[in-house]
Amino acid sequence: MMSQISFEQAKEDIDRGIAADEMALNGTSTKTSSTPFFRFPYFDSTPATLDLLQSRGILVFGADLWAADWENMTPEQELKKMIEQFEITKRGIILLLDPQPRTTAMMPTFLRYLHDQGYRIVHLVPAAAPVQTHADGAH
Repeated sequence: MMSQISFEQAKEDIDRGIAADEMALNGTSTKTSSTPFFRFPYFDSTPATLDLLQSRGILVFGADLWAADWENMTPEQELKKMIEQFEITKRGIILLLDPQPRTTAMMPTFLRYLHDQGYRIVHLVPAAAPVQTHADGAH
């Protein structure tokens, strides 16, 4: 947990995670994230680690609901849990752990449910840099 280790160790863990992601995504190990989004494991941050990521232009995400797919359950139980949460929240960021076979098995039905209920799935991308304008209106 990030809040239970030193800032230096947390920084090293963050840098190691970013480097591993960059190697997987782009074939280069770097501490500069090409995908400026981050989720703390267990959502456990500190003011110092939040400041570190902000100084690097990295947006920290949380989640509004999750399938608890780290627990032992059937795909049907996981689907039921997700639908029950959506009936309460009506929207939000969903946390799913992709290596879970039960999550993979329930996804087609869950996506169909979202579609049938009129939900939209959005893809988050970094904002484009603002266009600089000059006093004469030229770009």
